[in-house]
Amino acid sequence: MENALTVGTLLEVIKLRLDAVGIENAGNDAELILMEELNLSRGQLAADNDKIISDEKAELLERIVERRLKHEPLQYIFGKAYFMNMWFHVAPGVLIPRPETELLVEKVCREAPQGAEICDLGVGCGTIALAVACERRDLHVIGVDVSRPALKIAEANRREWKLENVQLLRSDLFSALSGRRFDYITANLPYISPAEYQLLVAEVKDYEPELALQAEDDGLAVIRRAVISAPDFMKPDAGIIFEIGVTQGGAVKEFMSATGRYADISIIQDYNRHDRFVAGKLASAHS
Repeated sequence: MENALTVGTLLEVIKLRLDAVGIENAGNDAELILMEELNLSRGQLAADNDKIISDEKAELLERIVERRLKHEPLQYIFGKAYFMNMWFHVAPGVLIPRPETELLVEKVCREAPQGAEICDLGVGCGTIALAVACERRDLHVIGVDVSRPALKIAEANRREWKLENVQLLRSDLFSALSGRRFDYITANLPYISPAEYQLLVAEVKDYEPELALQAEDDGLAVIRRAVISAPDFMKPDAGIIFEIGVTQGGAVKEFMSATGRYADISIIQDYNRHDRFVAGKLASAHS
């Protein structure tokens, strides 16, 4: 980048470059890059419009922009993502937290009884498990994942937030939890079908872990396994909630119902009124 660039000029240049390669919300991304690297709030960014960028800082910004031009997500570039009132270490071995998942955390925190034991399937970077544990310090949370890289990042986040009420285990769903029963089970498991996976935007398909995204059986293979197994790990009246793809609500609800082991099954929509979660309770006949 040229010498004597101002914040305002650089902001416009970055926006145009990102826009030219089809980055959605290029203006917002340009602002986020400058805010992060110049340590400015959005208001300060506007106020410092005429501030000169040093050559050293301009070179650093150029390296970041070059990565974003290849559609690498900003969260991986910065190594962190924000979720609820927290931030999390993230890397290509884990999914980037989505704001819709906050609704799941809020529901669990609202409904879990005092001192409840929670199991989070597919813990990833720890988003659900750690947010629940931070919001409700009385809860005891076990987060499981089959991915060692994911668990390593989740552990770094657990230490970052000093959450002693969280335990992390390597487990294929409930494989390492023999004999345990929980008051609430949360699950953000792979739910994208192989056909849908091929159509994902570059930010997701080229950078986020396929293991955490794609599942056979129209994206429902892993969820179905969890639906079948979960009742054996639930206390009487325990709750369960799955995050799902927007077209899967009916199928997951029907499958849960067909097992005869769940009650009060409901589909919950996200902020955009898309089907996003299926929730239920352990049927009393099997408690």
